[in-house]
Amino acid sequence: MRAYAPFFDWFDKGRKELGVVEELLTSLNRESGARLHSPRLQKPDPPDCVCVTQTGSSVALEVAEVVCEDAARLAARGQDVMRLWKPGDLTAHISHRLREKDSKTYHGGPYVETIACLFTDEPMLTLSQAESELNAHRFGPFSQLTSAFLVFSYDPNTKSYPVIQLRFQQ
Repeated sequence: MRAYAPFFDWFDKGRKELGVVEELLTSLNRESGARLHSPRLQKPDPPDCVCVTQTGSSVALEVAEVVCEDAARLAARGQDVMRLWKPGDLTAHISHRLREKDSKTYHGGPYVETIACLFTDEPMLTLSQAESELNAHRFGPFSQLTSAFLVFSYDPNTKSYPVIQLRFQQ
């Protein structure tokens, strides 16, 4: 088990990606009535996962973690570290991840949507801090991504995985 931001850590990368996608779909279906279902790993990837719309169309989901890699590396060496996210850090990190995901060649299409499913368990990043920063920013433009979401680790107070929809430029 990883020492830093370990909530979503699994022994198997594919199972981790599918687990995060399942939580995103549960939230989207509950909140917006999206009715996306039947998530599965896509081989070969990208995309990491594919799900199906209510009308039977395929949706691509590309998964990425929002984590401070330096803090994770230092924690793995036994150092007690925490990343303090300053204003603008999260937006810059996510912008980079979204550009990476938008530049990929996706297999197995066509897809009616391509969703970036980002997730985080950063210990010093709060939902309210992330909402404040991310809701004030528009990402993109993108040539392939149609939407993106940031999924937080489980919140026992709400008994859910909080999700922020990232806003895109028109």
